[in-house]
Amino acid sequence: MRILLLLLALAWISGCTAMVLGNGSSAPVRTGTTASADSAIATRIHEHFASDATIAAYNLGVRSYSGNVTLTGSVNSYVAREQAGRLAKATAGVKTVSNQIVVEN
Repeated sequence: MRILLLLLALAWISGCTAMVLGNGSSAPVRTGTTASADSAIATRIHEHFASDATIAAYNLGVRSYSGNVTLTGSVNSYVAREQAGRLAKATAGVKTVSNQIVVEN
């Protein structure tokens, strides 16, 4: 009986360890195909930025995770910030855009 209780306790502890380390989490797993698509989305957005007169002068960050894009960096006008958001949203494959670009004076 003691051995059975010990085995059950060990199984429970190992299950907790998996949850703490992330093996038991319910977070979505990004496949190689999704990662490749995200890389292509970020590249297309950077291309749009480079070809736009309002945005081209700025070094803006673009991250995509499963089509959800985050923009970072700083610009000197709200017009530039909004233009970056519009360009990102208009890019094929983009689901959402979180525009975290800061306007500095």
